[in-house]
Amino acid sequence: MVTTGPAANTKADFPGDLRAQLVRGEVTLADVFGLDRESLYEIARLGYALLNSGNLREAKQIYSGLVAADPYDSVFHCHLAAAHHWLGELDDAFQEYSEALNLNFANVDALVGRAEIQISRGELAAGIAALRQAIEIDLESARTSTARARALLRAENGRLIRITSLSKTFPYD
Repeated sequence: MVTTGPAANTKADFPGDLRAQLVRGEVTLADVFGLDRESLYEIARLGYALLNSGNLREAKQIYSGLVAADPYDSVFHCHLAAAHHWLGELDDAFQEYSEALNLNFANVDALVGRAEIQISRGELAAGIAALRQAIEIDLESARTSTARARALLRAENGRLIRITSLSKTFPYD
């Protein structure tokens, strides 16, 4: 069967050096496909609603796509990390929290999430340091994660309690 018109040409018309530009980080997939910040964040709001409603696998899928579309957005990495975290995929969560912090060292949500994993792994010094850093960045505890960090540091006269019981509510504003 021979077709004519747009359906016949399935090969996209991309610049010849697109691969090199993507590898060098000069463009993102979002740039290539014409997705602006507003469009990406509209998709992110859908992912956020899925996280809040407990649809973690679906949220993970949304945020995985957003990270692929724009690998330089700290929030996308952080929310993908939260989905991994809640699904018990701690290695993946830790990696995504770390990438979020590489992109924005002041991302308190990523600091607290990563600290919770560190503490759960017995890396108390690193976890406590990260919790303190988050509090220093957000002195007013404007973010829910910072309030959680304060509670963790105050728990039982400095003794940290199990993270899992505190992480059941969505950790980000």
